[in-house]
Amino acid sequence: MKKYTGFIFIFLAALCFSTQEISGSYLSNMNLNSMQINSISYFIGALILLPFAIKDISKLHLKLNKKDIFYFGFLGIIQVSIGMSLAQQALVYANPAIVAVIICSNAIITVPLAQIILKEKMNPKAWISITLAIIGIIIISNPFSQTNSHPNQILGIFCAVGAAICIALFNVFATKYVHKYGKSVTNTISFLWGAILLFVFMGITGVPIIHGITLTSLPLLIYVGIVVKGLGFFFFVGAMKETSAITATATFYIKPIIVPILVFLIMGTIISPSTIIGTIIIVIASIIIFFIKKATAKQKLTVAKNH
Repeated sequence: MKKYTGFIFIFLAALCFSTQEISGSYLSNMNLNSMQINSISYFIGALILLPFAIKDISKLHLKLNKKDIFYFGFLGIIQVSIGMSLAQQALVYANPAIVAVIICSNAIITVPLAQIILKEKMNPKAWISITLAIIGIIIISNPFSQTNSHPNQILGIFCAVGAAICIALFNVFATKYVHKYGKSVTNTISFLWGAILLFVFMGITGVPIIHGITLTSLPLLIYVGIVVKGLGFFFFVGAMKETSAITATATFYIKPIIVPILVFLIMGTIISPSTIIGTIIIVIASIIIFFIKKATAKQKLTVAKNH
């Protein structure tokens, strides 16, 4: 049974993450602000993950200096304050399945950003994946169609692409700290920082933090915090520990397949043919990147052993 634990964690993480866009869409329809939804849910999620992060810090005898703590704040701003706020805003305009698929393409965007920022060598085959992802997004957006489900769907797609870029930037900038502190500690502290800084920004600009939350929206908001942000990342980190960092990313290749099914079952929304075709193309592009990364990691391990 232990042999399959990692893959069970991958599926459970994908299932938790797959309800994010659907829950976010319902919360948006309840007239809650995207920053309000994002800050509260990430704050709850960070509190759920905090005991596990503290345990890792104690077990591994990690010491966080001021520079590291402020860097975690920078990571929190990129992913939580900006990236996921854009993701939540995208749900105001676009179908949850479309938003989920585009955001999951962040793994593809990470590759060229890593080359630019970290000076990592990019496998020429990665361009195939990048090209396919762009084609997939264009097909999903269907810019020449006169029958888009929402007049501002293109704006929603732009927000989703912006969110995917922010998450990719987080992945690149967090690389050093994930190696140093682990995914659990990096995620937890950056999530907490991101939520707190978002609260501060909302307070300064007059965006409501609690106002507007009702007995109807509160349970769903708590669900997003506990299940999506808390348990989702708990299972994802568990998958990394039981398999590998690269294998665990299969979570985000499964999610685009699960979300359209859940959107149909829960929301009763039929996914358009263009969205299905675009999704398949992006999933294929993501799988190509997955195998490229796996081959690169294997090559690095072989070189390290020989030296």
